[in-house]
Amino acid sequence: MVSSEDDQEKAVPRWLRPIAGAKFYCSCETHRSKERNYYCRVCMVSFCKDCKEQHDRSKHEILKVYKTSHAASFRVEDLKPLWDISGICMYTSNGWLVALIYKRGIGISGSRGKKGIAECESCLYGLKSPSAKYCSVECKVEAALKMNGSGSITEKAKRKLETMLEEIAHDVHSFRKRARKQKKPQRALSH
Repeated sequence: MVSSEDDQEKAVPRWLRPIAGAKFYCSCETHRSKERNYYCRVCMVSFCKDCKEQHDRSKHEILKVYKTSHAASFRVEDLKPLWDISGICMYTSNGWLVALIYKRGIGISGSRGKKGIAECESCLYGLKSPSAKYCSVECKVEAALKMNGSGSITEKAKRKLETMLEEIAHDVHSFRKRARKQKKPQRALSH
């Protein structure tokens, strides 16, 4: 059981705890035509390429998210200096080693008692690597937090993520060059 705040931070860094709630490769709230493929370690939110400029100006620490077989992933070389990724099953995509972000399994054993097949300790997904314990970053985070006794996502981190998303939603800018003539315009009636 991890006891002190420093030990807890080493087990799972604060910026990584809300990763399961972050959505990648869906449209950005601010720039609807762009996909979210970056993650800010300071704000703990996902965002698109156009939003990245604002984070760059603030000198935030940003991780690029890649799509690997329709799944979001981090490059191992980007994640390794920031967190101990041992035990996570690695995949190769375009010549790069990657670690998937989201869990792969649904909590039902896929091996059905077959010997020699490794399973994720968190979601029971069948692993290709016998030395791996987890199929994804989310599963390792979840397991570390459960071992720690603090649940899958801490309430404080969850509230901060919700607050950040609300702030982003309120900061949406219109592309109109002029203001509307009416406060609430109505659609024309169809005949």
